[in-house]
Amino acid sequence: MELPFVSVIIPAYNEEKYIGKCLEEWVNQDYPKDRYEILVYDGMSTDRTAEIVKDFEHKYPELVKYQKNPKRRQVYAFNMGIREARGDFFIIFGAHAYPERDFLRKSVETFFEIKVKEPKLAGVGGKIIKLYETRLAKFVALIYSSPLSGASTFWYEENPHFAKTVAFALYDKKIAEEIGGFDEDMIIGNDFEFNLRINKRGYKLFFNPGIVSYYFARSTWKGFLKQSFNYGAVKSMAIRKGYFSPLWLFPLGFLGFEILLPLWKALAWPFVLYWLLLLGEGFRLWRRTKNADALALPPVMWIFHNLISLGFVAGLLFGKRAFR
Repeated sequence: MELPFVSVIIPAYNEEKYIGKCLEEWVNQDYPKDRYEILVYDGMSTDRTAEIVKDFEHKYPELVKYQKNPKRRQVYAFNMGIREARGDFFIIFGAHAYPERDFLRKSVETFFEIKVKEPKLAGVGGKIIKLYETRLAKFVALIYSSPLSGASTFWYEENPHFAKTVAFALYDKKIAEEIGGFDEDMIIGNDFEFNLRINKRGYKLFFNPGIVSYYFARSTWKGFLKQSFNYGAVKSMAIRKGYFSPLWLFPLGFLGFEILLPLWKALAWPFVLYWLLLLGEGFRLWRRTKNADALALPPVMWIFHNLISLGFVAGLLFGKRAFR
């Protein structure tokens, strides 16, 4: 079988510290150089990002292509990439990350292996290993590694499975075009909505932990709080667009529960159980990771749940204007 041509789409903005490593690993994939391309869309960076990408373009003119993304947001780069891609398949990747050198080959192999069993396969994704530059980044990663965060399974699952959402995935371009590409209303959470739409149309996504990439986790308290709020807004935006999962109502229930708590003493026991659950999860993560910071998880997870709830309500009321 002839290997398919794959287009790798990488949006970037002020990534001078990371884009070099990202591209170095992409140009050295164990996949034929004439069977893939790397399209980098620069969101009008003010640092050396453009210079670094153009250096790679000069060294690998048949492989790396530099493009400007004047609208700056990633979602516009995604759709530009799909329109301009020469491949029958494309990968959405982050400039703040880098792949293993067998990433592309394993993505293609996995797709065709699973396609035999599931003809409605639309995409395959893999495991993301977080690299921590600060203690806070490592702590935030602990939160997302917990099922209590509501995060996607690719952050903590270790077994291959069909999934509702995948990251840094290889997609069938025809299916992406059929469903209309990425929704540009979703300036945040666009990949989440895209994967939801794939599922809604009856297509499948598959997670293979053998497809490995690395992501430099960057966190400040301000960034964490903003991200948590947006996380809730993404879910309510999805509801506004016609998607639904009973689990997405948790933020409304949680907020209502806290509002009623001072007025209805019978709710005290469930609230105590909630905190015991958080304490138990912090202890479990401490035992598993040997990171004592996990013991501080309960109050931060409570803040996280509250911010998600507030973001969810804001998204219901204001739509995409709720995104911070």
